[in-house]
Amino acid sequence: MNELKTIAEINEEIKGVVSVAENISLTATNAMLVARQAGNHAVGFSMVVRELRRYSEKTAEAMQGLSRLIYSQVLANANKRNQVRKLDLLNKAEAGGGLAQTRIAPACTSNQANVEETERLIATQVRDLQLSIRRTRKQCAAGLVIARSAGIEAAHGGEMMPVLRQIAQDVEAVVVHIAQRIKKLESRLSETRA
Repeated sequence: MNELKTIAEINEEIKGVVSVAENISLTATNAMLVARQAGNHAVGFSMVVRELRRYSEKTAEAMQGLSRLIYSQVLANANKRNQVRKLDLLNKAEAGGGLAQTRIAPACTSNQANVEETERLIATQVRDLQLSIRRTRKQCAAGLVIARSAGIEAAHGGEMMPVLRQIAQDVEAVVVHIAQRIKKLESRLSETRA
């Protein structure tokens, strides 16, 4: 039960990251409009903002991929719980001895094999999740570089420089927030393995 609760909490965290990534995309779109107003002074800023939009799209896609992996994990864990319950019932029936024992023993063996196969599947899924989270964490590092580049490019924004700088700082803060949430996800996932 604890594994399922942790997985559900991880899924909620993923939904939160998707929402934040969508906000970056909206902020980047607004920043592009502001950069247009700044004209030639903000050409570099505008290019960096396009990269921020791509970053937010990639982050949202990565989170949706994690969500799919989490859903598979939930199904596998639920399947394992059912198999374990069935195995317990079969073992109790087998303990009765006699004819029941000889007829139930093959079912016990088969069900035990199913439980072990499901445990291997769950372990593989957890590794896939960890790998995906590591990739997303690296993506966050790239997003932070892009956000900081926006701050540098904002310095060339002429009279729009304060607005562009504020946008860059806001986006950087959001990217840092996403990175922290991804780190938290990684930690939560480690809990499911413990």
